[in-house]
Amino acid sequence: MNTTPSTTEPAAEPVRRKPTLRAVKVRSLEDLGPRMRRVTFFGESLEGFGPPKPGSHIKLFFGDLPPDWQPAAGQPRPLTRTYTPRHFDPARRELVVDFVRHGAGVASAWVEQARVGSALIIAGPGGGQVFPDDLRHLVLLADESALPAVGTILDNLPPTSLVTLYAEVENTMDRYNPSLRASPDIRWLFRSPSRAAPGGLLRQVAQGLNLAEGALIWVACEATAVREIRQLLLNERGVDRAQMVTRGYWKAGESDHPDHDMGD
Repeated sequence: MNTTPSTTEPAAEPVRRKPTLRAVKVRSLEDLGPRMRRVTFFGESLEGFGPPKPGSHIKLFFGDLPPDWQPAAGQPRPLTRTYTPRHFDPARRELVVDFVRHGAGVASAWVEQARVGSALIIAGPGGGQVFPDDLRHLVLLADESALPAVGTILDNLPPTSLVTLYAEVENTMDRYNPSLRASPDIRWLFRSPSRAAPGGLLRQVAQGLNLAEGALIWVACEATAVREIRQLLLNERGVDRAQMVTRGYWKAGESDHPDHDMGD
């Protein structure tokens, strides 16, 4: 038996940085459609905010909080929700966030009553993904909750990349161009005529999908549907894991789905 004491020290725990909380106010509001409202925030606190990566996320803190609010041990935490930083202008210290107006929940209620000057506290950005410069073809399957993230991805893709977007929304009134990218190939899927379940139409697309060599697929919608689509692509369509990115953006029956759901 080796009785020599080990000199190996346990691996150090990764240091988790305390998120920077930023007090912002509403500068402007714009309706992109009947169920999507764009809010532009501003504030000196946005100094050093970005740039956020495509598809990254931020946390929004709701409630009557003072601008200098900080979490304290033993104190109740305010309600938070996860959103995509759609665009950030460091020179103007402006941050654009798109809200789906789904009629229920703390964020939807807040954006319905928001006015110029309305205050909020945010933290982030975090996460996100950068696609390879030589990407040949990107196929995106997304519902309305993921369209702001889709916009950030399209805005940052190389102009030589071919893009096909399958966008599932409630009805024809919900169509809008999620990116300034010239002529994106958008295939709109409308749930209302068939009363399809969230993600159901995207699943139908996945059933007939064949990815060419060098193509990638990005899937983001309701969490249960994401898992069904992921398994279908892996087991029935033979898509390699390295060709696929999946994200559960929300989950039916839950009010605050985790922002790190990778759909595994």
